[in-house]
Amino acid sequence: MVGGGKSWRDPGAEGRVKAMPPPGKVPRKENLGLQCEWGSCSFVCSAMEEFCEHVTQHLRQHLHGSGEEEEEEEDPLEEEFSCLWQECGFCSMDSSADLIRHVYFHCYHTKLKQWGLQALQSQADLSPCILDFQSRNIIPDIPDHFLCLWEHCESSFDNPEWFYRHVEAHSLCCEYQAVGKDNQVVLCGWKGCTCTFKDCRKLREHLRSHTQEKVVACPTCGGMFANNTKFLDHIRRQTALDQQRFQCSHCSKRFATERLLRDHMRNHVNHYKCPLCDMTCPLPSSLRNHMRFRHSEDRPFKCDCCEYSCKNLIDLRKHLDTHSKEPAYRCDFESCGFSARSLCSIKSHYRKVHEGDSEPRYKCHVCDKCFTRGNNLTVHLREKHQFKWPSGHPRFRFYIKFSISSNAPSLLSFLLHIPTKTPLGLQLLSLNIPGLLPSLVFVP
Repeated sequence: MVGGGKSWRDPGAEGRVKAMPPPGKVPRKENLGLQCEWGSCSFVCSAMEEFCEHVTQHLRQHLHGSGEEEEEEEDPLEEEFSCLWQECGFCSMDSSADLIRHVYFHCYHTKLKQWGLQALQSQADLSPCILDFQSRNIIPDIPDHFLCLWEHCESSFDNPEWFYRHVEAHSLCCEYQAVGKDNQVVLCGWKGCTCTFKDCRKLREHLRSHTQEKVVACPTCGGMFANNTKFLDHIRRQTALDQQRFQCSHCSKRFATERLLRDHMRNHVNHYKCPLCDMTCPLPSSLRNHMRFRHSEDRPFKCDCCEYSCKNLIDLRKHLDTHSKEPAYRCDFESCGFSARSLCSIKSHYRKVHEGDSEPRYKCHVCDKCFTRGNNLTVHLREKHQFKWPSGHPRFRFYIKFSISSNAPSLLSFLLHIPTKTPLGLQLLSLNIPGLLPSLVFVP
């Protein structure tokens, strides 16, 4: 059963795009500025229904343009299933259905970024995100349609907006069940779930754990979050160092709020141990990532242009830049014509040429030798001074910077496992906390 009247699950009409009415209008915030970023389009509206209808027209034209032009293309599939949303670059070689789901997620993501902008504007004390603006339209892969697993439903959707509204309608229609003499609860009807809640609002929040729904996104970097609190924490973590008044007593890292400090402190207690090495992690997800990157040889992300393969989508997208005929990035500094195929090269160029970042910033605390790159200091510590890091870690980690003297380069604040005395009058603290990876911290 296909919910919401969607029509492109029909195998005989793949890629056919029809405008669909939503399964139920659930307004949340008014005055949204939903701007289309398809190619050079400048359309703006305030309602998701109108916005999705407008984007549907782009899809129709893109997927069913001039048949003569398609015949002249050497590889029509590559062009036909490419997303033209600005700063995206998505391309599906499988079917137009992948592209349709992907583009409708851009619609939903645009709304989330508007909600993020509104949330940010309501906080007068917060500055905008300072992360890379070019990533604002990078969205997750949508390998299949959105499927509702509510009991006896199984409706499917290609538009996440209609899917999440549909699931919310289930939560609003639930009947209360009597528990004991005086209590009533609502039951989660999701397949395999036995949770109960005191009201429909709590059930609605719980359903996001099944659907992975995000409710707000950063308007600058595009990151999506499950609630406004996590989004505003994302902004506060970028607060200037001199405004971060709460300092961790274990590693000296600073935070803008006391709650962020408390959240950080939990990371110092590692409850999850790797079965293959001595690495311990604070969260199950951290342990899964460690197992995938340190102990697994599986490289599921493969390049279509060469034999390259990697372990995550981010690395694959970086690699794909190397196949571009034209440089994908250009330096925007005035009168500079430098261009490169990777964002990393552009950033390195900007630091070295335009910020004067050629002075050594990393100083060995044993022999005072200085380096311009952290990995060069890491190699030096291993080969010259025979230091080792804890099992499971790929390198030493360097954090907060402070000046030793006016003539010396900056020293970055802490290294993992440094079994030696510190020079220059610095105090060395050894932490011995149950469940905590042994660390040595430089304190000014």
